[in-house]
Amino acid sequence: MAILPLLIIVIIIIAIVRLSKRSGRKNTFFGKQIRWIFGGYLAILVICAGLSPWLPTNGKTYKTIDVKQLDNENMKLYETVLKGNIDKVDSKYIKKTWNLDNQDQQLAITTPNEEFINMSIIVERKTVNDGEIEAVYYKLGSSVNGMDISDLEKPLQLKIEKNTVRIENPERLTLEFTQFQQAFPINQFTGKGGFSNSNNFYEGNSILYLKVPKDLKINAPSELNVQYVE
Repeated sequence: MAILPLLIIVIIIIAIVRLSKRSGRKNTFFGKQIRWIFGGYLAILVICAGLSPWLPTNGKTYKTIDVKQLDNENMKLYETVLKGNIDKVDSKYIKKTWNLDNQDQQLAITTPNEEFINMSIIVERKTVNDGEIEAVYYKLGSSVNGMDISDLEKPLQLKIEKNTVRIENPERLTLEFTQFQQAFPINQFTGKGGFSNSNNFYEGNSILYLKVPKDLKINAPSELNVQYVE
């Protein structure tokens, strides 16, 4: 299929040349022009193919990642934590852990200025009131146009002090990407299209898991997604 455009061009050139021959000698010059144009076009293709490996590739490259795989990992992590099976979670997803003494009867979860926080908060109650809170922050990978940007993405900011958990959005991250593609003469034979004007961003789940004393009261604003272990 890659040589189909070239075959079409060859067929058109042959047809034009044959028609010019049938119309008489006056069109001989026209036929030569067509052959020169076709030969020049082929020369451009050869030059482009030879120069392609020498295109500049400075800068960092990012490994590709399957978005479907990310989505499956996100769902699996969420379901595993929601069931309280944190011992089965891969340690690569753990970004930070805390162990806090808490002798109060309640724990407040707050956000600055009622900001929207894209995080799931999952709470597991212990069978005893031991005065200790165990917290784990999980974060899965993210991608842009199929490129893994997990190392670039900044995590949510969590501040846990005494009887308050404060959750803040991360600093805004600006990403600039440069992409190279083959010239049109090459792409028309490889079957690859040009650049797309759309970008696909996939953000991995952020999960805060809290294991709290049996009778500890959780106070959180309604806009936060707080769930309890099934």
